[in-house]
Amino acid sequence: MSHDLHMNEAVRLAAQGLSRVSPNPMVGAVVVKNGEIVGRGWHKEFGGPHAEVFALQEAGENALDATLYCSLEPCNHTGKTPPCTQAVIRAGISRVVLGARDPNPLASGGVDALHVAGIEVITGVCEEACRQLNAPFFKFHATKLPFVSLKWAMTADGKIATASGNSKWISGEASRAFSHRLRVSHDAVLVGINTLLADGARLTARIPDVKAAVHQPRRVILDSQARTPLDAPLFKESAGGPVVIVVKSSAPGERVKALSDAGATILRVESNEPRISMREALMELAKIGVLSVLAEGGSSVLGSLLDAKLIDRGFIFISPILIGGEDAKPAIGGRGATTISAGIPLRSPKVRWFDNDVLLSGALSDWTWRCPDME
Repeated sequence: MSHDLHMNEAVRLAAQGLSRVSPNPMVGAVVVKNGEIVGRGWHKEFGGPHAEVFALQEAGENALDATLYCSLEPCNHTGKTPPCTQAVIRAGISRVVLGARDPNPLASGGVDALHVAGIEVITGVCEEACRQLNAPFFKFHATKLPFVSLKWAMTADGKIATASGNSKWISGEASRAFSHRLRVSHDAVLVGINTLLADGARLTARIPDVKAAVHQPRRVILDSQARTPLDAPLFKESAGGPVVIVVKSSAPGERVKALSDAGATILRVESNEPRISMREALMELAKIGVLSVLAEGGSSVLGSLLDAKLIDRGFIFISPILIGGEDAKPAIGGRGATTISAGIPLRSPKVRWFDNDVLLSGALSDWTWRCPDME
């Protein structure tokens, strides 16, 4: 029972690293001696000391013959920081209790190193919670693809815009505020070129009640022929995250160069289809350290992701409005399922109210990501 109690504290600490440590995993650690926690730590920023180091520093001499609880296997390699296993060994820890093994082959091996040093190791304590906290990290190392969330706001009759393209605002202020929290929680926010042209989106995370600097996700545009205007608002928004534009290899070279000169990172994908391959685009994003993507539209982008079965979670805001019209835009385009039974179920659905709006959320794949800021 005490193992679960202390590991749950490590998981709680780890969650504080959300949006600050990716593409590293969120990790928490506690040092326990004589049944009391004498040291706490979590990975606070990418490139900075890991959770074990902070916990051992706080414990000081109390770390001798104590037990270390860590939500993820301590690293055993020299990267941006020295191996955590060596810090654990030097501190005189006698037992290490782990939540999950590290899937990264470069960082794994910590358990073996601790065994060699004569330290008792217990693994698999609250493993599911530890894995679910870092679902994007585990998914990337298993598939080389990022975790993909879909988010959209629609009317009660399933429309995201009128026939003329008007969509502001379907959802209310409280819903939009939560949407910005979702942006903060992901490495990147993604839209298609048509959505960018129609809305002039800045794609920034704006949380007015938070005074500290807010993590700004990468702003990704799927733009097969490099049509993004050089005077688009996202280029003028200095507070936003880096701009990434995914183009087809056939995109006009002069347009690609102009966008690159404007400060955008260009990712090229090969495709014989009219549209960009969603799988190829996600693979290229993963290569530059994007392990989680919040796809916000438009209808064709969301439909393509659904058709390709590349989505892991859905966030659907439903507003009590009816607009009707056969030409009004549906939430999700693409080919779609041919039968109801072929549809993708929203697993373990949750319902939340934001003033008059309803948020329906749930898992759409076997990868479950549980983070406090998204629950």
